Amino acid sequence: MRLFAILLTALLLHSPASYAFELFPMVTFFSDQGSKSERFYQVSNTSGQPLPLEIFVKQRYISGQESEQLIDSDDFFVFPPQALIQPGKTQMVKVKYIGEPAKISKSYRIIFSQLPIKDNATKNSIKMLFQIGALVFVSPNHVQNSVTAKITYQDGIPSQMQVTNQGTGVIVIPKLSFSVTSDHASHTWKWQDIKHLFNRQFLVPGEIASIAVDSLLSSQDNSASVTITAE
Repeated sequence: MRLFAILLTALLLHSPASYAFELFPMVTFFSDQGSKSERFYQVSNTSGQPLPLEIFVKQRYISGQESEQLIDSDDFFVFPPQALIQPGKTQMVKVKYIGEPAKISKSYRIIFSQLPIKDNATKNSIKMLFQIGALVFVSPNHVQNSVTAKITYQDGIPSQMQVTNQGTGVIVIPKLSFSVTSDHASHTWKWQDIKHLFNRQFLVPGEIASIAVDSLLSSQDNSASVTITAE
């Protein structure tokens, strides 16, 4: 399970130009019931060869600052579960949430995985295969959004800001503004100011994101507190 998560992360770090296919959208918000429990994905074969694909679902489990763990899930109906897309063509894939009603927001990856094909000229199977894991969030109709942030210190110097999702919904970090007040000064950080410090844009319930703030605060910024405003 952990190996799968590592391999998937490695594949997602490739430049999009190197993919054998393109996927849209990459991030989707589902409701656990009703019309918004169903979405469509567009897969485009950008290669010069037929593209066989398999589509399956993994549920994401994240606790605190740990890396995501991916577990097999049958909470979605996917059609078609496999496809053969000709060069330059596009395939639409229907995905519908059919799991239990959600009490809090949950997260999944819809994984589009290239299958091996045999090259008739060399009689060998293509070895370089790609997977793209679209990020999915499923939420009930009513959630409570609650997010907190605090500055931590190391040897009296501001070290990190920890952002914690304490609610039941998904926190979209780019929509937050952070006002930091210390004994020395006041600072306001918007997404464009600190996005280079984050390695994620979304927090599921219970998830924590930390960023280094030593370049943003000085040793004079003692007893700093953080107020968060949603834009």
